[in-house]
Amino acid sequence: MITTRSIDILLRGVRAEFALTIDQAEKQLLAYNSDVYLDASTKTGALFEEINASGRQRVETIPITGISELSPTEEAQPFISKDYVPSFITGVEPFKFTARIQVTREAAERRDSKYQKALNESAKAQIAAENTKARHRMQRFNTAFAAVTLPQLFDYGDGQPLASASHPTKVPGGAAQSNIVTASDITPSAIEAMILVLQNQLDDIGEPMPMGGGKNYLIANPAKMRRAKQNIDSEWEVGTANNNINVWYGGMWVLVQSPFLTSLTQWQIVDGMFSPLKD
Repeated sequence: MITTRSIDILLRGVRAEFALTIDQAEKQLLAYNSDVYLDASTKTGALFEEINASGRQRVETIPITGISELSPTEEAQPFISKDYVPSFITGVEPFKFTARIQVTREAAERRDSKYQKALNESAKAQIAAENTKARHRMQRFNTAFAAVTLPQLFDYGDGQPLASASHPTKVPGGAAQSNIVTASDITPSAIEAMILVLQNQLDDIGEPMPMGGGKNYLIANPAKMRRAKQNIDSEWEVGTANNNINVWYGGMWVLVQSPFLTSLTQWQIVDGMFSPLKD
């Protein structure tokens, strides 16, 4: 005979079988990976050149310059002697980031279906590793205007912050180079100013080394993505009745936002073809 009480006990048992464990770490990674500006084709990893080293061995890259342009040479005259010079040493000290999750024997022994996700410690470590990599990469942008003090953040070795108006060259008495513009919001004019800075870059002996002519990354806090989308993806200029065309529309732009960027106003453009960042 089935009574109301027995049905109630049965339903409580059924409800218990359908109890779910909500894994916030799993949702965290899924949310970050599915972000519209950080999907599978535009993850920030594409911005970086990953390097490997054992332990904490410092890795140094020694660039060399080109040579100056060829010189007119008369018949029977010896070829004009040219030479290249070592440039500034880029250095980074890879650090080992670690974490562990302690699991009791009792917890390991009760791994039924309801607790499997909660006790999958290897997955938790993987998710934490992805967050660590994302934060570490964005930290280079957070500290772009300050001298490098952490050895695990790469340093060009010229004694200047990543973003500076005073980058020296290897030419004695040569004018310093700048890779910054006057602080402003994201506008067509500001984008043009930054692209011109890239286009007018010189190498370390003063020869033209234009950048920014191909794929470019515009990197900003989520608070700036509305402005970035308006000024990159709009067919016409934004906020004007003249309907001038937007010259940046249709170019090879990748918008990158990250919750690990601390500044709500700072934004950067990075050449995607020739200036990978060290990670």
